[in-house]
Amino acid sequence: MMQTVIKNVPIFPLSVVLCPQGLVSLRVFEARYLDMVSQCLKLDEPFGVCMIVEGQEVGKAARCYQTGTLAKIINWDQTADGMLLIEAQGVQRFRMIDSQIASNQLITATVEVLDEVKKEPVPRVFLDLKNRLYQAMKNQPSSLSVFEQNCNNAAWLAYRLIELCALDNVLKQRLLEIDDAIDRLHTIKALLADS
Repeated sequence: MMQTVIKNVPIFPLSVVLCPQGLVSLRVFEARYLDMVSQCLKLDEPFGVCMIVEGQEVGKAARCYQTGTLAKIINWDQTADGMLLIEAQGVQRFRMIDSQIASNQLITATVEVLDEVKKEPVPRVFLDLKNRLYQAMKNQPSSLSVFEQNCNNAAWLAYRLIELCALDNVLKQRLLEIDDAIDRLHTIKALLADS
């Protein structure tokens, strides 16, 4: 199976993990990211979100994990002082093949998009995980219909649990890096049993 490779993907290093279909809200004020956002909006292209290994979200380019998630801007607004408020949704996981840091400290990378197995059913052994997610989402009517549509999709269930569970971000990153959705659910189940 041919993997899709995309060149020159701008990378936004964050101190959180973004999963496919997950949402992230960002306040953008640094020139390099304002330029990046305007370019992504103009060309309708995604940017990459990678969790920081070392460094910070602002200033000098941070060192990131190699596996991240492509994100599409789904909403944006500008404040009176020129700051952009954007909401982006995770699309697909990727692995960086190589990266460059521009003079303005923007990281761009050549990435390999990681295919997900389409709609793998959730085995019965994970009924407790499904119930846990249901309990967390049942008080929001909009979330509940999304849950009902997707709760039998192993990848979707695992990603929502990663977002929801009070796990360390490094553990969340490790879960994002697991390629098989069922393996990811087994690992989540083991981590929650220990916590």
